[in-house]
Amino acid sequence: MKNLIIICTLLFISIGCSKDNIQIDPGNLLIGTWNYSDYNENDNVFIRSNEFTENHCYKFNSDGTMTEKKNSGWCGTPPISYAEYPGTWNIINDTLIQISVGYWGGNTKYKLDIQSLDPNFLKVSYVSEEN
Repeated sequence: MKNLIIICTLLFISIGCSKDNIQIDPGNLLIGTWNYSDYNENDNVFIRSNEFTENHCYKFNSDGTMTEKKNSGWCGTPPISYAEYPGTWNIINDTLIQISVGYWGGNTKYKLDIQSLDPNFLKVSYVSEEN
């Protein structure tokens, strides 16, 4: 019985210290790191994570800064190399986010139209800026 209590205690401690414990800002679910997961009906689906994967990713900070990890060159044919680009974001309305970020050829602006957002999933469509 004593061994069972010790094992359970160690299990709870290891779960509590797990790398998978993701901090979520209840005031703004968008804040955090999002890794590309899927393409579904013209929308890109991202999953919340603690760190970037080797794919398209976003990290939205509460101060309006961000990092977008994306293709580091003009060629989109695999194997694709990725780089992290700093940028800014701001809320336009309940569903639109304005993005201004670097890319391999300079800087770009676009909007993300949030289709759905919960603590684990972000589903967005891209809206190009009119020139």
